[in-house]
Amino acid sequence: MKMHPETEAAQDVEIKVFRYRWVQLIIFCLLGVINTMQFLQFTIVANVITEYYNVDSSLVDMTGLIFFIINIIFFLPISYLIERYSLRVTAIVSSVLTVAGLAVKILGNDPSRFYVLIIGQGLCAFGQVYIFNIPTKFASTWFGPDEVSTACALAVLGTQLGAAIGAIIPPFMVVKGENKEETGDGIFDMTLYNAIAGVVILILVILFFRARPKLPPSQSQLQLLTLDEEKTSFWRDCKLLMKDTNYILVLMSFGIINGLWNAFGIVINTFYITYFPNGETDIGIISLIAIISGGCVGSVIFGYILDKTHAFKTTSFVVAVCVSVTYIFNVLSMVLKIRVATFFAIPIFGFFTASTLLMAFEFAIELTYPIPESVSCSVVNAFIFLFAIIGTFIIETLIDAIGHVGTHITIFVIFVICTVMMLFIKGRLKRREANLSQGQTENGVIN
Repeated sequence: MKMHPETEAAQDVEIKVFRYRWVQLIIFCLLGVINTMQFLQFTIVANVITEYYNVDSSLVDMTGLIFFIINIIFFLPISYLIERYSLRVTAIVSSVLTVAGLAVKILGNDPSRFYVLIIGQGLCAFGQVYIFNIPTKFASTWFGPDEVSTACALAVLGTQLGAAIGAIIPPFMVVKGENKEETGDGIFDMTLYNAIAGVVILILVILFFRARPKLPPSQSQLQLLTLDEEKTSFWRDCKLLMKDTNYILVLMSFGIINGLWNAFGIVINTFYITYFPNGETDIGIISLIAIISGGCVGSVIFGYILDKTHAFKTTSFVVAVCVSVTYIFNVLSMVLKIRVATFFAIPIFGFFTASTLLMAFEFAIELTYPIPESVSCSVVNAFIFLFAIIGTFIIETLIDAIGHVGTHITIFVIFVICTVMMLFIKGRLKRREANLSQGQTENGVIN
């Protein structure tokens, strides 16, 4: 059988995985940490912020929702820029935007300057669009086929760890003091320390973060590199994605589940304080454990499972079932007011739910290869954030209309529907086929 000229050329190029990929991964994780620390920074202490700035709780929610809004509005142009420029340029731009946002927020500790916090959060949100849209591209650019899902999970780990740290620090630094000055000092100290850390990470990115390795780490990556640029079009790829039924099912099922998880993070203070008054510190600790268990531990575990089994549909379905089941225990622990149980039930729920982000990324890439990773994943992110915004407003509306229990039942039904949707996902794992078709074994060696 005659091979395509590009394929023949691809076979002549050496495939190699470099140790420097771990340096790249550490720097990327640090960038993800400092940026996503800002996401829940104010909503996790919503009652304190509302009183200090004398603003409505919906405005405090906006400090988190602005990350979703900006991603939805700008994900397409930024995805285009990511494909046009290198990973290094992307990381530097993201770092600069993050540091700019952190610097602005230092000026927002005065009770009359809540708008300054919103501006700072907006700048950080712009930086986050870059960070959230490149984990899969980063992983496939630097890591071999037998470790790409795990690498993507580790790249996502930085963003999840940042959200966890952002949930635990504010309850201890931003507290209800005897006077407003004490609260203001806490906000100032927190934003100042964040800015210092951001500058350090920016320096690391500029000095050590590279665009790509000298040689591709896999056959699938090599084939992408050897594609004629004239044959690829960003907007054509977007149209192809929207015509792919299996990709749409991934968007809807994973998007809604993970979107509701993000919405849950926004309103968790409202949920928890209703059942456990004065539980600000508790919810900070619980959120930390939940994000670490799911976004960090869970993502790495399921990423490893996907690397070893490539059973994307089965793994996704099982995890979705566990999301629905654990949500029941999550709700019961709060409704029955068993405080100790919430320290276990909510993190276990997070273990499965937060892990769906990594699965959505990897499943989408497998189904849509050779469409660039940043394109397919940016659309996934946008849908997740869209459903997070919709979910947040729906949850708050339902709480007022039918109460907390009715709201929880509605969320559970939605989880079940999304789980059933996953059964209809079909299609080939095209990226894996590309690696295997050229004789690349599971350990990344060419036969």
